[in-house]
Amino acid sequence: MPYQTSYSQFQPSGYPGMQADLSEWDASSKTATATIAFGAPVQRNGDESCSPYASGGEYLGIAKATHKVTGTVADSYEQYDTVPVANEGVWWGIAGAAITVGAGLNWDTVAGRWTTAATSGTVLAVAGAEAESAAAANGSLFKVRLRRIPS
Repeated sequence: MPYQTSYSQFQPSGYPGMQADLSEWDASSKTATATIAFGAPVQRNGDESCSPYASGGEYLGIAKATHKVTGTVADSYEQYDTVPVANEGVWWGIAGAAITVGAGLNWDTVAGRWTTAATSGTVLAVAGAEAESAAAANGSLFKVRLRRIPS
């Protein structure tokens, strides 16, 4: 492994799935049945299990990021990992386009990013999710507020 020879002046504010502020939050533990990216919405998949949010699934919350030292997929949980599923609070996310503060959010399953685009077969509604901060453009880091509405 080569030595790091250049350093940026500032560290990033956060990364997807990281708690963004000290707002009250809640999470439960589920077992992953497939690979789930940090900060991505998840759905119920049987008793005490979860999988990536897909059309027709029951939204539970997002995969809270943790310090994970094993596995082959970066910044993700893999099958059989224990996933902390956050269903309220403020979390960092990645935008799929410019987003204004307070906008209701949907999840683009193809891009793996938050969006305000209309729902479709690949853009899924996420009840209770809204932009806590603005996102300047596609790929921007921004704050996502979750207020889970039980199904």
